[in-house]
Amino acid sequence: MRRRIVGLSVLAAILATSLFGIPLAYGAAQYFLGDERGEAERAADAAAIAVGADLLRDRPTDDLTIRTGDVIIGLYATDGSRLAGLGPVRGDAVVQQAAGGRLASTDDAAGQLVVAVPVTDGASVTGIIRAASDYSTVRLRIVYAWALMLALGMLAVAVTGLLARRQARRLVMPLESLARTAQRLGEGDFSVRTTVSGIPEIDEASAALDTTAHRLGDLVGRERSFSADASHQLRTPLTGLRLGLETALDRPAPEHREAMLAAIETADRLERTIDDLLALARDAGPHGGVLHVADLVAELADEWRPVLDGRDRALHVRVEDELPTGRASAAAVRQVIGVLLDNAVTHGEGGVTLAARDAGGAVAIEVADQGAGPAEPEVMFHRRANGARGHGIGLSLARSLAEADGGRLLLSHPRPPVFTLLLPVSDTDET
Repeated sequence: MRRRIVGLSVLAAILATSLFGIPLAYGAAQYFLGDERGEAERAADAAAIAVGADLLRDRPTDDLTIRTGDVIIGLYATDGSRLAGLGPVRGDAVVQQAAGGRLASTDDAAGQLVVAVPVTDGASVTGIIRAASDYSTVRLRIVYAWALMLALGMLAVAVTGLLARRQARRLVMPLESLARTAQRLGEGDFSVRTTVSGIPEIDEASAALDTTAHRLGDLVGRERSFSADASHQLRTPLTGLRLGLETALDRPAPEHREAMLAAIETADRLERTIDDLLALARDAGPHGGVLHVADLVAELADEWRPVLDGRDRALHVRVEDELPTGRASAAAVRQVIGVLLDNAVTHGEGGVTLAARDAGGAVAIEVADQGAGPAEPEVMFHRRANGARGHGIGLSLARSLAEADGGRLLLSHPRPPVFTLLLPVSDTDET
């Protein structure tokens, strides 16, 4: 591309220089030829004035200036004979024309410029001055002028080539960088970003590529997060299903039906968890539906009470009367509270409390246990590697889900730990 830009620029410069220089060269040559003709006429006029009085008195004209610069002067009688000076012995056609009383000029067979001026006395012609100029001097001047013009033209083309190379480099380097960035993006590096080149058209393409890289990075990040979140969130329902089936094996055959029904309910919760995770992974924006917090708390309590009973731990549920209606996604809130309850079951001790209350302009759902709390409260919401244990994935997922619905998740009390989920109030309750 650089060669094409430089080649087209140089070609355009040559064309422009030729279109301007050729007529200028022709004009310069005509100017020098006209100047030479004027010089010959001036020399002939000066000689005619000098010999006019001598011819009138029939005196010899020995003082006739034979050469003025590169102009040769000759004096001729009206019959064509040469009286003085240099030139042909007999007057040529231009002398004969001047004998008629008018100025005449032509180029003779020897390649000279010849000018003939009549010497007059009143209305009669007493003689003719013939001035001849050799074109060698004027040709040399024309050659010098053309050489100078050619040198200037070549200089202009050379400067154009240098500027074209610089401009080509300025244009091509951002495009090459853009191509490398696109290649890295195609290889899966979504963190690549382009640099500003100062060329609006290229910068627009760069901005579009940056936007694409950002969106692809978010998409792939969400897919990777979904894989980690799904493995984390599905662990608890699968554990409950396994425990229920193992318990059924220890019971007598007549009680298998009750255990199988419990396993089916656990499988239903597992399917709902998968649906919630898929819905949340495909929609990164706020969900903002009307949420009846009391009903959701009762549903979660029914799901988690058997899990806690299996560990000989109690689940205490407290819901205030006339609780405001929240504005959030039921799937997202269900996953957030599920993470908090799983965290209390896995890392906490003693009884677990699930409470919902009016927080003054917000709905607060709290999960508390009697354990020692997280060892590093300041980093417990940070997402760690996919293989990390502890609070590395669940709490980070829970906070991101809460913030996606306009809520907040925080550790309101470190020891014993109390996690509080604040949800916005529905517009119907605000009015």
